[in-house]
Amino acid sequence: MAPIRLGIIGLSSRGWAASSLVPPLLHPTLSDKYIITALCTTSQESAKAASEKYSEQFGHTVTPYFLPDGKDQIANDPNVDMVVVSVRMPTHFEAIVPAIEAGKDIFVEWTPGNGFAETLKIAELIKKKGVRCLVGGQANQSASVKKVKGLLEAGKIGRVLSTSIIFSAGGSEGYFWGPFVSASLSYGAEITNGATPLSIAVGHLLVAVTDILGDLREVTGAGSINYPTAILVDAEGKPTGGTLHNPPHDQVAISGILSGKPYAEGAFINIHCRAGLRSKDKGRTLFRWVIDGEDGTIELVHREQDGVLGCFISMTEKTVLLNGDEVLVEETELDKLGNTAKAWDEFSKGEQGKYTTIDDAMRIHRVLDATLTSIKKGRKVYLI
Repeated sequence: MAPIRLGIIGLSSRGWAASSLVPPLLHPTLSDKYIITALCTTSQESAKAASEKYSEQFGHTVTPYFLPDGKDQIANDPNVDMVVVSVRMPTHFEAIVPAIEAGKDIFVEWTPGNGFAETLKIAELIKKKGVRCLVGGQANQSASVKKVKGLLEAGKIGRVLSTSIIFSAGGSEGYFWGPFVSASLSYGAEITNGATPLSIAVGHLLVAVTDILGDLREVTGAGSINYPTAILVDAEGKPTGGTLHNPPHDQVAISGILSGKPYAEGAFINIHCRAGLRSKDKGRTLFRWVIDGEDGTIELVHREQDGVLGCFISMTEKTVLLNGDEVLVEETELDKLGNTAKAWDEFSKGEQGKYTTIDDAMRIHRVLDATLTSIKKGRKVYLI
């Protein structure tokens, strides 16, 4: 089968797409399944530099496009089968729509749209055009998540009674959600931009939660803002003299009841997401997920070597414990390439692939939207 030809919006010589999305595609496991044929950046200069870099790496010409017309040009490029959107979240919608209208398959980083309503519009357009969409929420590809799911399905702890998760949304050293915010990441500190600890960090987590334990049928949310004013810093963390206001909740909690998995039907769930903490502080709990059953307990915990981004379950593997004893998590060669590589591999399988879809994103956005409603109105919200 011919490789899928990718046009990547947001691929420059540096950045997230360059460091996370592209490297797995050069590995022999995936190099015959995907090729990059075009890219789009913000300027002609950066597009030219990126084109030269990736043309050399992939051994063929990668066509450069740049804004303001680049997203439309890449969507209509006959040598592009799938458009990859890896830009700041507030601009996802305007980058996605031309590609879908052109009948191209889509990859879009989590979260697809700015909130439930915008994600719904994207989902409706995808269904209308009959294209496929790979959403960049890769937690369900994790070997440790799959191990836990296997233990539950095998009845190792019996019927699930409850599950509790406490984790940090990155760390204050990441300069994303306060108290210190990098100027280049300041969009995440504005609640209207939809790149909040709830939408990003909890959204990624829910990809794994719903895969293992089922959906939430009701939610009660709570949130607080410990840092109403964020201090702008430069790339080295030094204050620039600027500040930001109207921040998102930096402490968010969700409680609810699970439904959809026979071994966890009616189980209670509690999630506490914390931003603004220094990840390197001694004794800090960066990630701990406990699943209590009638016959035992399963835990997923963060390891020191996972680093700050290891708090995100979509980024690195976790240690799995069964009744206090570590469980071996077998890793294949593909597992060693990371969750992004496994998502690319699953999408390449066509309809048989198992990956996060736009429908999955819609289910999770309903929970996030219900949580915000609960926080604002101070009441429980029923989903089914």
